[in-house]
Amino acid sequence: MKIRKVTKDKAYNEFLNDPSYSLLIKNLESYGNKIFNLNRKANLQAFMEGFTFYTSLSYRGTPIDIIPRLLPLHLFSKISSYLIARNYVLNRLIKEVYEEKSAPLPDWILKTTPYFRPEMIGFTPPKGIYTHVYGADIVRVNGTPFILEDNLRIPSGISYSYKAFEYSMRFAPDLAEGYKILNLSGLEYLYDILRYVSGTKDPVIVLLTDGCYNSAYFEHRFISEKLGLILAEPSDIIIKDGEVVVDTVDEGEVHVDVIYRRIEDLDYLTPGLMKAYLRGWVTLANAPGTGIADDKATFVWIPYLAERYNVKLDGVIQPLTFCLYEKENLEKVLNYPTRFVIKKREGYGGIGLSIIKDDQINVLKEVVREYENFIAQEVLDFDTVVSVVGDSYYETYADLRFFTYYDKVATAVLSRVGILGSRVTNNSSGGLVKPVWIIE
Repeated sequence: MKIRKVTKDKAYNEFLNDPSYSLLIKNLESYGNKIFNLNRKANLQAFMEGFTFYTSLSYRGTPIDIIPRLLPLHLFSKISSYLIARNYVLNRLIKEVYEEKSAPLPDWILKTTPYFRPEMIGFTPPKGIYTHVYGADIVRVNGTPFILEDNLRIPSGISYSYKAFEYSMRFAPDLAEGYKILNLSGLEYLYDILRYVSGTKDPVIVLLTDGCYNSAYFEHRFISEKLGLILAEPSDIIIKDGEVVVDTVDEGEVHVDVIYRRIEDLDYLTPGLMKAYLRGWVTLANAPGTGIADDKATFVWIPYLAERYNVKLDGVIQPLTFCLYEKENLEKVLNYPTRFVIKKREGYGGIGLSIIKDDQINVLKEVVREYENFIAQEVLDFDTVVSVVGDSYYETYADLRFFTYYDKVATAVLSRVGILGSRVTNNSSGGLVKPVWIIE
């Protein structure tokens, strides 16, 4: 195999150095150059089947690399235990802020975060659960997992893991020869937690989308179809005295028990829904106000919060991360900018992220001007993989996104791949998606 190297550092290549890949490499070599054509066919088929991502006023196919990433079961189990414990910490933090009216975070974070919802103070969500769905971004450094971000507002990507897995198995099934691969799970966990918080055995669940121009609309349709949820837009939601209903095409107005929301601006798009939620007429997932735990400034304090709640976070490392609100931290970044990734507190999807080491992006003036809105995280030379891009193999950076449904972690794990040597792996930034096989 001829592999083109475009990464700038001597990162550990998981594909070439991890013994679990030896059989996959052998299977891959048996395909020869046919693998490139099969990868093209998989991408064309995916586009024709609507596996798309909306960006810049147009739909584009979600690029797939059908060569899987391997995750040993023992490592998956270790990461899963960590994420369940971390999700407990995040949920406990939100509960303390809103229900106990305590401030376990520095006062300036809660005063400046755009995600704090004062209406939630004194309100207890059904079953005491705020974070029904939690997405965590993890990379490996010489095989050791590091967590980069928590995603609690509207975490997305579970559908991409299912589809990447499907296309890999459909177009290159012989790659799996000799492996025992766990079946995918995740969507059933989503349904279980939504049903649990509904308080009924057979709830009416709506997936609330803002429509076909949402970048993740494919996922909205995918989940609604797989789980039998009603896919509704804000105009379909009607708030009546004592209940929330959805106006459906076939059955007319139907009472709603749970809304799995995939939009953030409830006040503008669905006026009155927040008030209905606080009155107990409907359950929302994730709960409004979870964004205080999603704020990147909060990420810095998670190890402290774990100690506060007597929770052990073992098995995954949190890299050096600090807020630039403190003057000494700001000076450290200004003096050594290439050592850090600069992130806006409210950034997502690669927006508001600058890797000075790779891109030489001049963001320091903005950082100085609005220092309280940024954090810095040490640059990690995280592990690379091998991916098909066009008619060649490339060494690429890749991350892992895990999905936790309160106390269960999906085996449907997504690996996102940066291209042309980029460490930015988000789909909105042009990254590929890779299937992940959890192997026994």
